[in-house]
Amino acid sequence: MLRYRLLGLIAAVAALSANGQELELQSLQKNIDIFSGVLEQALELDSSKANGLFGVLGGVDSTYLYGQGVVIEVRTPLGRSRNQMGLAALNSAMKSLQSRGGLSTAIEPPQIANRGAQAPRMSLSTGAAQASDAYSEMIDRLANIDYSLIVNNAIAQASESARALRNLGNVDDSMYEELRIDIDALREDMRLNAQEMRRLAEQARGARTQGTATQGTTTTDDDTEINLQGLQDTLIAKLESLREQATAKATELAQRRDEAEQAYAGQWQADVLEFEAKLYVAMCDYGSTLRELPDTESVSIILTGLGEAVEDQPRRDKLHVFSKSDLLECQAGDIDQAMLQQRSVQYSY
Repeated sequence: MLRYRLLGLIAAVAALSANGQELELQSLQKNIDIFSGVLEQALELDSSKANGLFGVLGGVDSTYLYGQGVVIEVRTPLGRSRNQMGLAALNSAMKSLQSRGGLSTAIEPPQIANRGAQAPRMSLSTGAAQASDAYSEMIDRLANIDYSLIVNNAIAQASESARALRNLGNVDDSMYEELRIDIDALREDMRLNAQEMRRLAEQARGARTQGTATQGTTTTDDDTEINLQGLQDTLIAKLESLREQATAKATELAQRRDEAEQAYAGQWQADVLEFEAKLYVAMCDYGSTLRELPDTESVSIILTGLGEAVEDQPRRDKLHVFSKSDLLECQAGDIDQAMLQQRSVQYSY
């Protein structure tokens, strides 16, 4: 009988202990919720006003890990903007563009045969075979012109840079529309020149076929060859001018984009430092609010998206870990925010 009484007493004590622990955890969680709200206000993440350069609101979420402490995730305008703008990948994007080449490298136009007064002219009077060779050379030269690839690549890079400038706030919608119109004009010029190139090649093939079929020697055949050669020279000159315009536009916008990215990155980094300074002030002023937290546990603040980027991980979070004793000392004035920052553990992951 005594044995059963002892067992009953142990069970009752265990139940009371469990209930007491549950009440303690509930009280602690309420304490954590209050602190999270205070921290959210101190960091101005609950304001309806636009926040700094980026104008996006954030928030705070908290979790308690038994035996370890409080984990608070802070979502900031800076983290969201970095994610949306791809800030950590900007430099690699620029390197990718530069690696494509073709913008600053001089591109030699296709060689044009010298048709001066002293140069012998290949006339159809020398035979249909020679005339066929002349037209074949023209057709091959037109087929080997690579301006289309060069110009289209420059236009694509210019379009990408223009969109980046708009996203970075470097140009407004009206300025972006002007850039888009200029780039579209280059694209249309390239399309028309490509059509002209195909039409000229078709004329040369037709003239070669006709000369081979007739085996004739007429002034009209000579005039056709001269006319086609002149059209080819004019087309190549137009393509060279278009190449210069497209590559100049791509180079100009790439430089503007690079400058805008550097300015954006500099502003972003400055805002991160300012936000972290505000975090330490808030932790020093209000960290002692977590009075229910056991003295041996800590407060971990995760700044989402604000970690230092590495090449294989462009987007990382940053963690600040505070001991409860340091928070109490800072609130009491025994240490200041700078000392609190030195004592805290900080790393990106």
